[in-house]
Amino acid sequence: MPGDVPVEPDADQARDWAREELAGRIYEEAKPGLAERVLQSVLDWLGDVLNGLGGLGTGPGVLILAATAVVLIAVLVLVVRPRLNAKAKKKKTSEVFGSDLVETANDHRARADEAASEQRWDTAVAERFRAMVRSAEERVIFEVRPARTAAEAATSLSGAFPGSGTDIAWLGHRFDEILYGDKAARASDYQRAVELDSTLMHTRPAMADSASLPGMAVPR
Repeated sequence: MPGDVPVEPDADQARDWAREELAGRIYEEAKPGLAERVLQSVLDWLGDVLNGLGGLGTGPGVLILAATAVVLIAVLVLVVRPRLNAKAKKKKTSEVFGSDLVETANDHRARADEAASEQRWDTAVAERFRAMVRSAEERVIFEVRPARTAAEAATSLSGAFPGSGTDIAWLGHRFDEILYGDKAARASDYQRAVELDSTLMHTRPAMADSASLPGMAVPR
């Protein structure tokens, strides 16, 4: 064995290595949120309470405490935890297009109008934003990228249409709030999205995205 390969670190070195490793970004991103940590702390505390009740006999007070602890655990596990998990999954991604199916801008506009006619404003607003992003791809304003997020799309669109930058940023933010947050869309949101979509369709972009596909036509 080479002489410079450590066989077993001492305690101080092991702590330093562990600190450096856990400081890595992958661990930082994997840390549970505040709500998850609180939930886990409560569960741990209730577990300690139940374990401590074992040495107190089986009097009425002890049984009531035990029953209360069990009920609290059931509520936390069956009600709170699923909501936290659902919230975490909801915030996991904010991609504009959630599937590999590539549809035209007009397909998304038709779906948006259909949803609006049924007053399903969340779907209507989301589909209208997708129509704008797909339209920009079709006009070669920026390249087709399935994993593009709403924020990235809004930034690229704002660069191409600086005169509408405020409305574009607003719609990108509303898209995330509606699909990946807990905010509901309104009829006024859809009307504003429709007007923005119409404006962009009739506006020549200020500049092409630097990452546009090579050999494609000049954006129009």
